[in-house]
Amino acid sequence: MEQDVGRLVAECIERSGLSARQVAARAGVSASTVHRIVNGVVSPSVDTLDTITTACGAGLTIIAAPLATPAAAAGARAILDPLYPTEVAPDIEHWAGRLDAWADGDPVEIVEEAARASGVLHRPEAVRLSGETTIGRLASAGDASGQRWALSGAAGLDLPSFDEAVPAISVMWCEDPSVLVPVLVGGALRPASAPDGATVVVAAAEPDLFLGTFERDRVVYAAPIQIAIDAISVGGDAADRAREEIRTW
Repeated sequence: MEQDVGRLVAECIERSGLSARQVAARAGVSASTVHRIVNGVVSPSVDTLDTITTACGAGLTIIAAPLATPAAAAGARAILDPLYPTEVAPDIEHWAGRLDAWADGDPVEIVEEAARASGVLHRPEAVRLSGETTIGRLASAGDASGQRWALSGAAGLDLPSFDEAVPAISVMWCEDPSVLVPVLVGGALRPASAPDGATVVVAAAEPDLFLGTFERDRVVYAAPIQIAIDAISVGGDAADRAREEIRTW
């Protein structure tokens, strides 16, 4: 979050045509404070952020939106997945501590909290597709796109055979959705009009998401904990089945 705020302040300063030192003087804060905010060292209060953006000639609007934070899912895996690296990025470590505190160390609750915060349906780059297709078509499209990919969500729970239909809502993680989606769209699959009407969600994966993937019947699947997180995140029947599954771990 600090890095996002830092980028926001840096962009406001650049658009203002003022130097960071001039903005600091206009805002009544020290130049070092502005420097630390821009570099993600500190997270300013709303009042301070409003004062700085106003000094840049920009208005500050705060909107509450569903969380869609990749580091939340990574934080849960850092806690629960023995295959996950012990050394992780600061934002993942931060989320791991937050999830552990919220869930009081309960693995089921850690997955629940991570699912709520990682929000794959709400990722800005996520593409929701509806219609009927087979697991094999998704796998073939993934291979044809020339990038790493992995299925998760409902597909990861069911592990259908190559020729079986894709269960809703499945998640297809890849390195670049803009390359994969054109291969998928057309024929049976089309853009979904509503999130809960999607059959498959194509989303950009952080590199760490591909740790612990496994292959079954020529199809690559995400790690089991990631599958559970995504299934609960998309809701519906897949979420209920994922909850039943993780209670047996």
